[in-house]
Amino acid sequence: MKRINNLDMMLSYIEKYDLSSIFEKEMIQYMELFSFSKGELVCSKSSEMNYMYFLVRGKLKVYTLHDNGKSILLRFNKPLNILGDLEFLTNHKIQCNVESVNESIIIGIKISNLLKYAYDDSKFLRFVIKNLGQKLYAISNSASINLLHPLESRFASYLLSISFDENNSTSISEIKTSKFTELATLLGTSYRHLCRVINEFVSKDIIEKRGNTIIIKNVGKLEELSGGNMYE
Repeated sequence: MKRINNLDMMLSYIEKYDLSSIFEKEMIQYMELFSFSKGELVCSKSSEMNYMYFLVRGKLKVYTLHDNGKSILLRFNKPLNILGDLEFLTNHKIQCNVESVNESIIIGIKISNLLKYAYDDSKFLRFVIKNLGQKLYAISNSASINLLHPLESRFASYLLSISFDENNSTSISEIKTSKFTELATLLGTSYRHLCRVINEFVSKDIIEKRGNTIIIKNVGKLEELSGGNMYE
């Protein structure tokens, strides 16, 4: 994580997403700008959440991590998703890992300042409730994908979700993963089963595999296999 000391940049994002309108009180003086590099954890399970984060550029991967070492993919966040809303309302510790898919830019406000200046702010609380509703829908959608769809559909949904940027453009055609075993765990399957599906996609010229890099060759076929479902 790097702090960005650039007021003009932060003001441009505040204006782009109209962040001032979600508060009754002026809160710009309490906002800070951060960047997270590709693969960097924005927050991790069981740690304290000291900030509420507003994602203004990039994409975040949200997944659970259980005590047995297994994980499951929940969703991908795009602007203007927020992190820390549940912790703000309940004082619980973080329940998921959140990882930056590429370089992400985030505006943060210390939860201590939100508790002091926005806890009784009806406009802000409506915004938080709306965001929680969107998260509930996304998690419900992800659960149905993980439980009810075959691996071919889940893998296609994953490739589409990670390759589309915040503007819904397929700007990422090459997907690098350090370990396919970790990807198999995220998708709730075995490494051997995932390898079979990857080889099937390669044979159908949907993707190309070069080492630990997957190159998407046929977006239309992935959309067909996903059934229009994405982890978002």
